[in-house]
Amino acid sequence: MQPERIKIAQELHDGIAQDLVALSYSLDLLLAAPDTPPETRIEIRKILFKVSTIIESVRSEIFNLRIPKSISLEDSLLSVLHEMNSSVELRIIQEDYELSTYNREELLAISTELVRNSIKHSGASVIEISIKKSENGGKYTYSDNGKGMDPLATSGFGIRGIQERCSSIGSELIMSSTSQGINYVFDISS
Repeated sequence: MQPERIKIAQELHDGIAQDLVALSYSLDLLLAAPDTPPETRIEIRKILFKVSTIIESVRSEIFNLRIPKSISLEDSLLSVLHEMNSSVELRIIQEDYELSTYNREELLAISTELVRNSIKHSGASVIEISIKKSENGGKYTYSDNGKGMDPLATSGFGIRGIQERCSSIGSELIMSSTSQGINYVFDISS
């Protein structure tokens, strides 16, 4: 592992992550205070939810920084499943073709976020990822057999981050959802 990546992960953990956890505890205390008005409690809960989302995002980045760059997509995602104590079945179909280092790293980050979302929110038992060669590079498909997603939830931090990562590799994230699961597709430029 690259020492600078470990150093950044340690600094994130010891700094921002700990500060966010302390903020979360302070908000919990404020929420539990008997003299906190009901309207204020509602707002505190909203803020707590946002702080929790940011904490998860920071932890995910710390995890990504600690993963060796040469680790395979499958091994990385199996580590995520293990970290989250999940028994979800992971199926990966990956055709052998050359991806740039940047695209490979973005695919790993996108896949990690999608797997985390499926485990936390969908109730899926199977996740399938397909990376196949196409005329203009490749095509990435992600699906799970969970409960799907409310279309209004597409504005969350995780989905926005995935959309931004897709944009950074010159692609657009296409999502479809039903009560039988969710599907994400985007092109990978060569």
